[in-house]
Amino acid sequence: MATDRPLPSSPLRSRRLLGGLAAVLLVVLACASCSTVPPVGNVFPARGASEGDPLSRPFVRILAADPKPNGSPNEIVSGFLAAAASFDDLTRTVARKYLTGEAQRSWSPYDGISIYDQRSLTSDPLRDGVQEARVTLRTTLLGTVDGDSHYVPSETETGSELTMGFTLIKVAGQWRISSAPAGLLLSNDDFKRAYRPFDLTFAADGAEGLVVDQVRVPINPRESLAKSLVDRLIDGPTRPLQGAVRPALGTEVNVNSVVADGDLVVIDFTYGIVEAVRDSADREALSAQLAWTLKPMTESRRIEVRVNGETFPGGAFIIDPRDYDRFNPDVLSGEAQAYFLQQGKLHVIDKERENPVLPGPGDAQGRRFTDLAVSYERSAKIAALAQDGGVWVSGMAPGSQWQRWIPGAKPTAPSWDRYGFVWSVVRDDGTSKVYRSGGPSGPPTLVAAPQLTPTDVSAFRVARDGARVAVISDDGHGQRVLVGTIDRAKLQVQNLRVLVPAEDAQEISDIAWRDASTLLVLTKKKSERELTPWSVTQGIRADTAKAASRIESITAAPDPLPVLAGTADGGIVAWDPQKKQWTTLVKSGASPPVYPLG
Repeated sequence: MATDRPLPSSPLRSRRLLGGLAAVLLVVLACASCSTVPPVGNVFPARGASEGDPLSRPFVRILAADPKPNGSPNEIVSGFLAAAASFDDLTRTVARKYLTGEAQRSWSPYDGISIYDQRSLTSDPLRDGVQEARVTLRTTLLGTVDGDSHYVPSETETGSELTMGFTLIKVAGQWRISSAPAGLLLSNDDFKRAYRPFDLTFAADGAEGLVVDQVRVPINPRESLAKSLVDRLIDGPTRPLQGAVRPALGTEVNVNSVVADGDLVVIDFTYGIVEAVRDSADREALSAQLAWTLKPMTESRRIEVRVNGETFPGGAFIIDPRDYDRFNPDVLSGEAQAYFLQQGKLHVIDKERENPVLPGPGDAQGRRFTDLAVSYERSAKIAALAQDGGVWVSGMAPGSQWQRWIPGAKPTAPSWDRYGFVWSVVRDDGTSKVYRSGGPSGPPTLVAAPQLTPTDVSAFRVARDGARVAVISDDGHGQRVLVGTIDRAKLQVQNLRVLVPAEDAQEISDIAWRDASTLLVLTKKKSERELTPWSVTQGIRADTAKAASRIESITAAPDPLPVLAGTADGGIVAWDPQKKQWTTLVKSGASPPVYPLG
């Protein structure tokens, strides 16, 4: 069973789901049971009041059916599950008809969502005169959606066993459910029909950047999908990101409407928006969030913020998405370069120029460095592990000197964050300690990480957004990959959860951030090596694994930049997505390649 159970939705969000103005283009599918039962009636096109609304998306509507007269207990439970899956019936009025009067008052569809695979319903044989029955649902739990719209996958990729019981009694000669599990039970097909995945963006703490937070937004036929999305944005980040990013707005702001008006997308807020963005930095952050969150729907349209139907006080508040490209959650552009060390000299990967040597740092005083990391500042720095211990840092300008920033016999490979700090984990007296350093003057700062302290950490990577971390950790039951966040106000690593679980005979060799929401994981089982992309925001595999027989280390950057890897003999290879193979860039003698950050 998944360890994170569904939580009650907030009253604010529940009320918002009941509101709305615009209907959307849709296809109506009438059905009297769940998605695994053939639908009753025809599939036919229909259009809502906002035909052609560019801010809406087509969807399939499921029309709930009333209980079947003289239906068996199994048929009543099956009909209830199907009716509960009808998002067109926001308060589940039809689904409640399958319940007794008392159950109608106690059952809440807002107490989280459980998503299951193929199901079976079984019940005990009925004898004449019996007034009570029990139906058991057996299925595979794929995941849950908690109260803040965050999807939590099951602990195992194939799902975990789920058994739930329904009690039924006779009411006026008809079977009705007197006891039903709280929340919604949705088949995977019904879940995909009723909820859409969207990336919200929240302001990174203290930087011109955004952090992606994926949520599942329920389809509301009575309002545009864009409005539902902005409503969810102002509710704030999901629990895993709380404390690591800044909320979009305060609790005194609501959305009246989101509509297309020519080449503008008009977002009409209540008056609280005026106070919420009085500070120029807050206004800038909100503009970036709206531009990036609505980007999949608005395309190139500008956004105007209005207040209760009127122009924003002091003049029109217009957001041009092109002005906020610098807030890209991926941070790196397609022109970012990768680096490596060879014979103590810093090289940039450029096959056409034969990987030229950069002026680079000065004398290393006989030290040999490995595990290079590169910052992403105007005056970029490099960090590396010295064979005699510690994390050492140097500027990239000619003559820059190496300085030790983090001491320790065997620290993990250094990792830069977007703020110019370098991070590493040092094993000391049987515990793992996370350190952050911004320079050689004074000792590094010890960062609280209670979930990591008792484990053996072999890799610690700060994401380019500066908010997330990925960790290879062994708690005595095998290596696994954890993902969590950094609360910079409290200076602690928090909310760690398992992304890649431990498996027998599995070695996790390396991890690397691909983009804002994708982590590459290099694993080894016996003699087989695989490179697999994982979605950090969804907690699932993002794509199929690539064969990586010669690979020892990896580095990655957003598309279209290639995934790079280091081999055991000091070679550097790049993944060619067209040829679906690794191509050689450096034959031997090189340190593992790295892109800035990640």
